[in-house]
Amino acid sequence: MYENTIEQDIKNIQTIYISAHVNPDGDAVGSVMGLAFALEKLGKTPVILLEHFGEEFNILNGNRFLYNGDYSELNPEIMFAVDCGDKERLGEAGSVFDRATLTYDIDHHISNNLFGDKNIVNSQASSACEVVYELVSQFVDIDLNIATALYTGILTDTGCFMHNCTSKRTHQVAGELVGVGIDTPFIHQKILKEKTIERMKIEARAVSNMNYNDGIAYTYITAKDLEDCGASLDQIGGIVGYMLSIKGSQVSVFASERDNGIVKLSFRSKSVDVNKIASEYGGGGHVLAAGASVEGNLKDVLEKAVERVKRELDEK
Repeated sequence: MYENTIEQDIKNIQTIYISAHVNPDGDAVGSVMGLAFALEKLGKTPVILLEHFGEEFNILNGNRFLYNGDYSELNPEIMFAVDCGDKERLGEAGSVFDRATLTYDIDHHISNNLFGDKNIVNSQASSACEVVYELVSQFVDIDLNIATALYTGILTDTGCFMHNCTSKRTHQVAGELVGVGIDTPFIHQKILKEKTIERMKIEARAVSNMNYNDGIAYTYITAKDLEDCGASLDQIGGIVGYMLSIKGSQVSVFASERDNGIVKLSFRSKSVDVNKIASEYGGGGHVLAAGASVEGNLKDVLEKAVERVKRELDEK
């Protein structure tokens, strides 16, 4: 662990780059922005390299840190990868990470392969935002911007504190963030409740495509589904978890069609180790929440994934 060396490592560096995984969720957006706000308080210039994310996260007020230029021109002195278990999951920002003089990997995924020069990985933490809180609270006072960003990531990655990754410490950290004075009703409304009509339509399409057999709920979304509904990839992240609310479900599997013949598989579970299954596809994550990207036909990939989950359930 290198918590106490961050201040020293950034002491003489003005511009600090931060990135997170492709298809960023609330924890990815919250952790990069929370870290950026903390670094700004130290007088630094944070630059965030991140793919497009859902408009609901605009409430975090960190969009001014986003870089929209040519990544090939960037040669950072230091770069932080947050909420990312594998360098390949950084997407286009991975090449920038390769060129950085010093790299940090800050994460909470059990499958993290320690790809940074320095790695701060706590798989017992609920979220990357919880890890970032433990780090930055050592050298800055947590203000409203930092607290709102980190609380948002904790909220989303714990499923509103319902997932089993939620610990006593998670609640303590959340309480400390609430104590700063964040507007929790506003955050809950904007992040959890408000949905665009396009998101409602694509979720309805996923429900229409859904099947359930022997404790496994599964569905898919095609590129045409997205086009028909006017939806985007950042609007489908909640579908896989939603299926676990089906009575009797033990595992949910969601397949979504991506570019160049790639299928994104997402797994959620109440009991089975889906990280093990995802790792067989070259992916990973957590014991009860994991994912992978696979080449192949959408429905074939989904069928085989469901069969693999069924074998795992049968062995329990």
